[in-house]
Amino acid sequence: MSAENTLESLKRFCELSTGDPAGQTWQGNNGTYHWNRGKTAADGIVNGVVRKLAGTDINGGQIWAVAGSFKISPTGAILRFTGLPKKLQTQLEQPISVETVETTVVTAVV
Repeated sequence: MSAENTLESLKRFCELSTGDPAGQTWQGNNGTYHWNRGKTAADGIVNGVVRKLAGTDINGGQIWAVAGSFKISPTGAILRFTGLPKKLQTQLEQPISVETVETTVVTAVV
């Protein structure tokens, strides 16, 4: 498992659970979240920012506020991911399979 595999599992989860074609938005316990990948550190750790939907502007555009960040180790272990439940993090760290991702979506949506 690698950080790239974990990110791919996360993208599939987001795509299946919210229909987001970019695979970056999910519905959490406390709202709607969106993640953006940042830099990959020299040691292989992938970093990024997590935003939470704060509302809409007068023109109907979405307003996203920074909610936190994420950090994924080179081995694929999620070290930190704001808004993503620990149980879901553990499932996303597993090797990718369609069955695993579909099970994760059902678990997270219920």
